[in-house]
Amino acid sequence: MRGDLFQEAKRRIDRRRMNQQLALSARLDEIRERIPEVIEVRRKLAMTSAEVSKLILQKGTDIAAGIARIEEVNLQLQAREKALLREGGYPEDYLEMRYDCPLCKDTGFVDGRRCRCLQEEMQRLAVEDLNRSSPLQASRFEDFDLSFYPDQIDPKTGQNPRLVMARVLRYCQQYAESFRPDGPGIFMFGATGLGKTHLSLAIAGVVASKGYSVAYGSVQDLLRRIENEHFGRAEDAGTLDTLLSAGLLILDDLGTEFDSPFTRSTIYNILNNRISASKPLILSTNLLPEEIEGNYTPRIVSRLFTQLVQMRFIGRDVRQLRRQREFERRKNLGK
Repeated sequence: MRGDLFQEAKRRIDRRRMNQQLALSARLDEIRERIPEVIEVRRKLAMTSAEVSKLILQKGTDIAAGIARIEEVNLQLQAREKALLREGGYPEDYLEMRYDCPLCKDTGFVDGRRCRCLQEEMQRLAVEDLNRSSPLQASRFEDFDLSFYPDQIDPKTGQNPRLVMARVLRYCQQYAESFRPDGPGIFMFGATGLGKTHLSLAIAGVVASKGYSVAYGSVQDLLRRIENEHFGRAEDAGTLDTLLSAGLLILDDLGTEFDSPFTRSTIYNILNNRISASKPLILSTNLLPEEIEGNYTPRIVSRLFTQLVQMRFIGRDVRQLRRQREFERRKNLGK
């Protein structure tokens, strides 16, 4: 899979360079039509390099003086080209080749090594592959209905669920809109059906629309995938690297995974690496704090409760309430 990622990423980089070459060709055609003198100046500029080669091959000539003369002519021609473009209402660099990545000039390599743009393209492709079966576009902030949350004090928590969830919704919206690749992570916890996955996916949609790579998956599925790769039970590899390098990582349903030394170690590795690298992580669980403390090692618990923004979800199971509301609606239509 990694070889396929490289080939596809290289094709995308090559396509960018080709598009820029086509764009330059179109600009040249435009100037040839509107300011033909510029094209003549560029032809003379191209001839100066040939003159230097001839000069070097000639015997008995003052090469230094000849090169200085050619350089002076070259500078005059460059100045003339810029002046003609300015007078025609164009920027001076209108006929220069442009690159999506000036560092490698859209080749994908710098000094024989992979350029950052090629690495980032491979990362985007890896995230796309990881998210292929994920419901990243399934939820939006606009669809988060606060009317499903009771608007009175809950005796168990001493809080008003609707007010609490309104604050949670507002924070998630602000988090997504002002997302930073070095921003804080979020730890969402609370009973099932309270909207943790919904808001996680809503954040993912906004962040992805800003051009950041977003990796999403359930803890159970991702750990199974990593374990299969680690022990050679899968052809593809690189899931763990993808999770560690994504712009935003969203891990859903902590606590549903099979408990083993490998899974505990991998969970801590992901948490520790992303937090240490200041890479944002959103983690959700249906477990309560005391259950988390009983299920995970102190190192994991410490990371969850001291390094991530804690966000408790309260209320009644929205999925059940939604089904009940839909049932009532259909029943009323049948009357």
